[in-house]
Amino acid sequence: MNWEPLADWFVSTKLHSLVVDNFWVFPMCETLHFLGLIVLFGALIVVDFRVMGLARFINMKAAMAYIPVALLGFAVNLITGICFMSAEPTAYLGNFAFGWKMALILLAGVNALWFWFGEHKKLLQLADGEDAPFSAKLIAFTSIVLWVLVIIGGRMIPYVDQ
Repeated sequence: MNWEPLADWFVSTKLHSLVVDNFWVFPMCETLHFLGLIVLFGALIVVDFRVMGLARFINMKAAMAYIPVALLGFAVNLITGICFMSAEPTAYLGNFAFGWKMALILLAGVNALWFWFGEHKKLLQLADGEDAPFSAKLIAFTSIVLWVLVIIGGRMIPYVDQ
């Protein structure tokens, strides 16, 4: 696929200039991206482990309160990820690991929507320590697997040729 027009557009933005022309912006974005990932994955661990039954000692409603925290972590990663793309679009576009990472994030998003619209309300009605339905456990397990793969994909980006 020809990514050149999109790469050219990224390079023409003010965001590109901001990230490239200011020494501390890129390292600051890397730090924020890492912190956002910690917040996102940490919150998902609480929710998904409770749903899978690995943390039944956590009240289901209390676990579900971590969903906005996960969304905050995702938002931080989305913003910093766009900064990375604007700084070096040709290093990301066409990169095999980056493509897989984006595809896995899309799948994780579909999985999250399945969770939210298919299971979330049922789970909130569970009593303390009550087991979640198998479909919810499957979604939670899939969530953990997808996000671990996203993390691996992100770490592979610098090491995979175009």
